[in-house]
Amino acid sequence: MDKLRPNKFILRFAVIILIHLIVVIGDQSMDVWELSTRRFINAVLFVGFWLPVWFFASYISLAIHKKQTLSKGNKSVYGYLLFTFNFVFGFFAGVGYNLVFRFTDIYFFQMDEPWSHVPLFNPELSMSLFSIYMMVFTADVFFTSTLKRKEDQLQMEKLKQETTLAQYLLLKSRIEPHFLFNSLSVLSSIIHTDINLAEEFILRLSKTLRYVIEKNELPLVPLHEEICFVDDYFFLIKNRFDEGIIFENSIDKSITQNSYIPPASLQLLIENAVKHNKFTTDEPLRINLFTDGGQIVVTNNINLRDDITDSTNQGLQNLTQRYLYFSDKPVNITIKENDFTVTMPILTKTDYERINS
Repeated sequence: MDKLRPNKFILRFAVIILIHLIVVIGDQSMDVWELSTRRFINAVLFVGFWLPVWFFASYISLAIHKKQTLSKGNKSVYGYLLFTFNFVFGFFAGVGYNLVFRFTDIYFFQMDEPWSHVPLFNPELSMSLFSIYMMVFTADVFFTSTLKRKEDQLQMEKLKQETTLAQYLLLKSRIEPHFLFNSLSVLSSIIHTDINLAEEFILRLSKTLRYVIEKNELPLVPLHEEICFVDDYFFLIKNRFDEGIIFENSIDKSITQNSYIPPASLQLLIENAVKHNKFTTDEPLRINLFTDGGQIVVTNNINLRDDITDSTNQGLQNLTQRYLYFSDKPVNITIKENDFTVTMPILTKTDYERINS
């Protein structure tokens, strides 16, 4: 959208110049193409008045449109509100420019005589400008709605591609042979020493695989479900690495009940930390999960392994791209000397309903 703003400015500037030429054709006080100070100032005045008017009206219209998109009630109310605002605003804008134009002619160019026969309201000019405003407003709404619809379609297609890739990466990382082999190896080592732990391990492993298979097709899942999944997943790797890895979850449970997150997002970050760092019981890998100002924060200490050669950062790139569809706030990745931190916006029920509406 940012790349479109210069083009949008130029387009609106050109349209206003064209409208100005159409308006002054009816001005018989001087030649249309006359190059004079008055003609130049009037042109600058016209553009300087109507360009901010257009951008302000567009801003308000966009705000109303967003309310209409997010509303679960009667959406037609916002349509009437949009029309009413532009009808009233357009009328006063037309009258306002008429007064500004009149004031400029009288007090800067001493054109008292021509204006002495024209009513203050000047219905001919005011209503002409109002009519033009409503036509431009209608065309602008149609163009904006069409563009927004196409952007939504492109974003949805992109989300489908990102989700498909996420599903592939998730299934590949969780169900590929080495994961099952490692998990079964841990199970075989504890089944003869601690039958209760072995039963718990089997239960957690089954819950982890079930979550991956059932939830990875969804765009968003409740945060409390994701945290339960992460707890099960961490239980499995904790039994493999023992005291070499420490995970601390400081998120308040009251926050998790009304928050959402793309599935397996937290698990991905934990897996990356385990994959890319070396750690021991004396120098453990510490992974912290907490919230800060409406953000979910996952951080871990850095002690990079020497044998990492196949990292493509596809998981992080995929997570970042998926969040662009769900929120205007980006995923932030910060790498310091001793810490790796990923900050993600907390998604709300409104975001969930918008995606699933």
